Amino acid sequence: MDKKQKKSLKRAQKQKKRKEDSRQEQERVAGQLSMFERLPKSCSSCDCPFPKTRDAHMAWQVTVRTKEQLVRLFCPSCQELAKQIGGKKNTDEV
Repeated sequence: MDKKQKKSLKRAQKQKKRKEDSRQEQERVAGQLSMFERLPKSCSSCDCPFPKTRDAHMAWQVTVRTKEQLVRLFCPSCQELAKQIGGKKNTDEV
């Protein structure tokens, strides 16, 4: 096997690996986009409707559990309540 053949084989292997990596990345992105469709229209704990504004998109929190295929949406007031409850648990344990 001469130099040209080795170079050609090496190039073919790199191209095959690149294609495989690209395919895996496309599958990962497709999976994430399918989870986006599961986004609820209101808060998961208080049923407050989700406004379609820039401020709401920055303030509301989304939690995603890919294994369970579960997407939850939390409003700022529920986030604050969770922080307070979490703070009380930490002070009670000490």
